[in-house]
Amino acid sequence: MKENLSDKPFNKHSLNRDRNTSPLDKGEVHEGVDGIVVNLVQGLDEEAFKKTLSKSVRATLGVDPSEVETEEVWEEMLKGGLQTALESQVVVFEVSGVSRTCTHQLVRSRRAAFHQQSQRASFMGVEPNVRMPKSVANNPKAALAFREAFEAASVAYEIACQEDIAYQDARFVLPEATETYILCEYPLREFFAVYAYRACVMFSWEIVHVVREMGRLLVEAHPWLEPYVKISCEKSQMCTFQGWEDPTGFCDLPWGTHEKRIYKPDRSLRIGG
Repeated sequence: MKENLSDKPFNKHSLNRDRNTSPLDKGEVHEGVDGIVVNLVQGLDEEAFKKTLSKSVRATLGVDPSEVETEEVWEEMLKGGLQTALESQVVVFEVSGVSRTCTHQLVRSRRAAFHQQSQRASFMGVEPNVRMPKSVANNPKAALAFREAFEAASVAYEIACQEDIAYQDARFVLPEATETYILCEYPLREFFAVYAYRACVMFSWEIVHVVREMGRLLVEAHPWLEPYVKISCEKSQMCTFQGWEDPTGFCDLPWGTHEKRIYKPDRSLRIGG
């Protein structure tokens, strides 16, 4: 079958007519986590959720549908075991202003669903917002090079779009620092797992900030969840990070040292031997 390389069916300037333009087209360079917005869009129906958890705990004994439940045993499901009933409700967060680098990490959660701003359907703008790491911003030479690269990418993108090249092809020149919007849907059980893993300071600062904000907002809306929204190390009080990097002196938790790690990587695999 002959490959169809035509971009005629796809959105571009001649078809868009300014209808679909990114709201993140303001020419702003944000440093670190400045300007990132995280909101809780959908929380829990607490009454229905607790009822489901209680019935799930009692399901092994057989539940009489006509019986009036007087004993609430829903917390047992949160303590451990299969915890499958924690999947019965979904929490939804919206995140705006994060980089494509961050969303590439967010979407690696396999038991979640995501709806992200499309660079294929929308014009990202003449000067799309970008995010610069603090480590770069604090280095004048690197910061200047980054800004020049951002500007060059914006110019190349704008030229391609003005030449009526489809957005799906023009986007190839945009940096991973380009800011975007994403809606994240997690079954509660999956969110607990994501938080336990990704809220660890040893991961990339941007996703750590986003996930911690999600956890803060969820606990703010449902305070009784606070004991369960924890980094995995907070439960064991041992470092659970599995990367080759040494947390000593970087993590400020008392057990955040190489000596207190549960999983100690082969030191020969670490940078510098």
